[in-house]
Amino acid sequence: MKQLYLLLLFYLCAAPASSAPVVLTDPTEASNLFNKSELLEVAAGSVGIGQLLKQPGAYRFVPTQNSLIKPYDRRYGYWLRLTITNQTAERLFMHFLYTGTERILIYEVADNQVVNSRLSGMLQPERVFPFLKSNQVCPLMVGQGQTHQVYVYVAGIYTTTWPIYCRSAVNLMEYLHYSDLFYGLYYGFILMIVVYSLLLFLRLRETDTLRYAVWVFIIGLQMALFRGHTGEFLWPENPSIERYATVLAGITGLTHVLFTLAFLRLRQQAPLFHKIGVGILLLYAVSIGINVLSISAFGREGRQIDFVPIVALVEGVFSVWAGVITYRGGFRPAMFYIIGNLVFFLSIFFFLLYAFGKLPHSFWTYNSMHIGSGIEIILFTLALTYKVNLLKQQQEEAVREQLRLAETNRQLVENQNAMLERQVALRTVELNEQKEDLQTTLVQLRSTQDQLVQREKMASLGELMAGIAHEIQNPLNFVNNFAEVSADMLAELKDELAADHKQDVLDIADSLTTNLRKITHHGKRADGIVRGMLQHAQSSSGNREPTDLNALADEYLRLAYMGMRRAITLTKNGEANVTLTTHFDPGVGLVDLMPQEIARVLLNLYNNAFYAVQEKAKQASTAYQPQVWVTTQLKNGRVELVVKDNGTGIAPELLNKIYQPFFTTKPSGSGTGLGLSLSYDIITKGHNGTLSVTTETGECTEFVVAIPV
Repeated sequence: MKQLYLLLLFYLCAAPASSAPVVLTDPTEASNLFNKSELLEVAAGSVGIGQLLKQPGAYRFVPTQNSLIKPYDRRYGYWLRLTITNQTAERLFMHFLYTGTERILIYEVADNQVVNSRLSGMLQPERVFPFLKSNQVCPLMVGQGQTHQVYVYVAGIYTTTWPIYCRSAVNLMEYLHYSDLFYGLYYGFILMIVVYSLLLFLRLRETDTLRYAVWVFIIGLQMALFRGHTGEFLWPENPSIERYATVLAGITGLTHVLFTLAFLRLRQQAPLFHKIGVGILLLYAVSIGINVLSISAFGREGRQIDFVPIVALVEGVFSVWAGVITYRGGFRPAMFYIIGNLVFFLSIFFFLLYAFGKLPHSFWTYNSMHIGSGIEIILFTLALTYKVNLLKQQQEEAVREQLRLAETNRQLVENQNAMLERQVALRTVELNEQKEDLQTTLVQLRSTQDQLVQREKMASLGELMAGIAHEIQNPLNFVNNFAEVSADMLAELKDELAADHKQDVLDIADSLTTNLRKITHHGKRADGIVRGMLQHAQSSSGNREPTDLNALADEYLRLAYMGMRRAITLTKNGEANVTLTTHFDPGVGLVDLMPQEIARVLLNLYNNAFYAVQEKAKQASTAYQPQVWVTTQLKNGRVELVVKDNGTGIAPELLNKIYQPFFTTKPSGSGTGLGLSLSYDIITKGHNGTLSVTTETGECTEFVVAIPV
């Protein structure tokens, strides 16, 4: 019996004393309930309030200490027990500062009976008081002079620090006012920086400003999630955002890496770090995916696979290191970037010390991450502004350099123009002293070519004029030769007249007549080349008008055919029988085009087709039958006109040259080489259409004109 008494005495001495009741005497002060409560650790969901009230001696509560709490371990739940005595005339409230606890059950007990209860927590939908999602408040029933016992059950905890206070209505409203003021200023600041960054992006079109705006918005959302504001303002009835809180942390890190890559210009400044940054992006993406899958599959069981904190630690070291490398490389805005990252990492360190009970609860410790992120954003904004100013300075320097080069070029041009004007004056004197004949015209053309090249700096025109000179040289040579022969024959004619040789005089006269005809022919040939050149140079100024394309194509086909037959009859060279096959689509109707210009294109294509079949008829056997096909059709919003012949075709190596001015496959003297070039410009530039060709050497050629309708 004596031994049993001693054992009982030892137990009573060793057992911790119950905590003293919390006595509220001043309604303007808040009382910290966490430090004055008792703690009971149980298996999650194994003990209810009914068991605690029926068997109070079966459960051993101990004084609450931070070290007794196991965060992130969902196998355990915790009961807090405390006694509250109200000696004020005010109604009291239990105020739980937001710490991300998933489930909170509050029971107010009087005379061993539950008189009031409330369910709260991060993952609990709030339908009655959505404005209290970020400030979990439970009104108490304890009146003035009364003492009630309060039991609080918490599960799904993330910190060992639980800021729980007992406040009067006045004190609670004062706290909420200052809290809302602080967070309102913080989120307003976030919104201002986002808008400022977007305006910078719209003005400068710099990728880093857009990425910065996205990152600031995401980190603002992350900070709002840490204080329950996302659930309060976005969707208080559905805690899905809180359930996937770690996913948002991964997205914050991912956008931070994207901003780092663009802002520090790591692709150019440090290619190795750019590759490392891309690798961290991939790690974030994989971690986010694993996190989403684990929460979706095992979230309700309290299990979760989260690699985001590890990747974030690696990314933090990478960000500071990359900033140091680029700063050493001469990129001065990186200094603000480095300091901003270090400040934010320091704020995280302080918050972790607070969350695990190493630092006391205060405004600065509780909001250390918000303050740190705000300072980081300010420094990042300074860095971005610094970079913008550098870009502006570089642009101004580039403009000054361009102005200097422009002035230098202007002086060079003026000197060259003066020299060219002297050269042109000398050349003009030389030209005025030469013969006033077609040879003078050729020299003038060459001089005009040189002047255009020198004064207008159009090198391509030199090649064009060289082609003209080459084409006009042949008829000029003929004119000169026949003129010289005719002059000699006139001298001979005088001698024969003096000798009274009538027959010889007549023969010489006939020869002179033939020479004059040839001079006339080659003179018209030269005139035709010059006229064709002028036609090619002038831009079509005609107006479009509704035109019956089928009728136009048919009319000019007949005109071209009659002209071909007349030319063959006069020269007695070639075969005049060509089979014409037409198929005009009635659905084409009236087409908005310039009829004179299209007529010129049609005549050129028809004449080329007739020439090709005539040339083949000279070479082929008598069984060959020259044919030309002309068809129109409406296809895919465009009207197509096809001209096909079974003539000689075009060699493949010549296809890329056929639209060049003065290029021709005909013998010298038979064409100017301007027809297809002029036709191409009319179709493509004048009508926004296309002119394409398909050919097979020795078999056929098909030109397709397509004009949008």
